[in-house]
Amino acid sequence: MSAPLALIEDGPVADGRVVALRGEIDVGSTPSLREWLARASEGGRHSLVVDLTNVDFMAVSGLYVLCDEQARMARHHARLSVVCRSARMLQLFEVCRLADVLRIVPDRSNLDTDGWGMDDDDRALRLEAWLERYSAGSSPPAAS
Repeated sequence: MSAPLALIEDGPVADGRVVALRGEIDVGSTPSLREWLARASEGGRHSLVVDLTNVDFMAVSGLYVLCDEQARMARHHARLSVVCRSARMLQLFEVCRLADVLRIVPDRSNLDTDGWGMDDDDRALRLEAWLERYSAGSSPPAAS
């Protein structure tokens, strides 16, 4: 039996808000995830930290939610940072070619609280290309 996705923290952080999650992110839980992120970022206008430290599993559908939210936030120069140190989930980011598209840090102490910078512009361009490449008409790259 899978662990249901739960929002365990939704509070402020220096450069925006933090959403800490627990459980599993799958097709059934992504609507809740999408809603929580949109609400925490106030429609993409504020930076957001998504803490996946207590997430046991994430399906590709969860990656799409993170990417969609970052794309919306980038239009307002707001940053989405993902806290993740799970080797299995980091491998998912890598296989899906998102390791250099999303800002991924191993813990909250590694968060960059500076404002939007050139590296964020570069990430936004890579994200835009990723979303175009792997939109609804195609699938993310498969593991080889």
